[in-house]
Amino acid sequence: MGKSMENFTEQKNTLGLYDPQFEHDACGIGAVVDIKGRKSHQTVDDALAIVERLEHRAGKDAEGKTGDGVGILLQISHKFFSKVAEELNISLGNEREYGVGMFFFPQSEHMRAQAMKLFEVVTRKEGLEFLAWRKVPVNPDAVGQKARDCMPAIWQCFIKKPAKVSKGIDFDRKLYIVRRVFEQASNGTYVPSLSSRTHRVQGHVPCARPAPVLYRPAGRGL
Repeated sequence: MGKSMENFTEQKNTLGLYDPQFEHDACGIGAVVDIKGRKSHQTVDDALAIVERLEHRAGKDAEGKTGDGVGILLQISHKFFSKVAEELNISLGNEREYGVGMFFFPQSEHMRAQAMKLFEVVTRKEGLEFLAWRKVPVNPDAVGQKARDCMPAIWQCFIKKPAKVSKGIDFDRKLYIVRRVFEQASNGTYVPSLSSRTHRVQGHVPCARPAPVLYRPAGRGL
């Protein structure tokens, strides 16, 4: 598309999927899909390439190593999480038969244990089966000192779909209720995502160094 794509704010006519009537100031976002529905890490790489080109939309500290937050929302990798489940000695079932939650817990072990217990209680009260917690491997050196000073404890959880609940929107509604009830009852814990379809990877890193560099392995199997 050449030079005509260089500055959308000066683009007056429609161009491809772009329409100037929808132009407004906002945080930068982008989307990438495989039109044939093929699952590939190339899609994740392409998403990260978009993030890297949105640095002009993000803020960062004077040191340039701590950003105001960047991440990607991606489809749950059943192949990867099946391997994780084996390590945790749990059974997830087939795709969309379990939910994956991302949690930013307080660093305080006592507060984290309380929050985890509360979430498990809420999950069971809503009629779902809590399976396990997983501590997400991270690389603190990927972020600046300011981000490290306030970095949360990053964990994932797995929730099994009850037989009486249908896969898809019905199960995701249940997971949404669990997340909202927990968030209203818990202090100091942030839940980026809880779904049977997608999960979110994010962190206080500059756009030039996207969030998956914070996680190990870098951006793979997240």
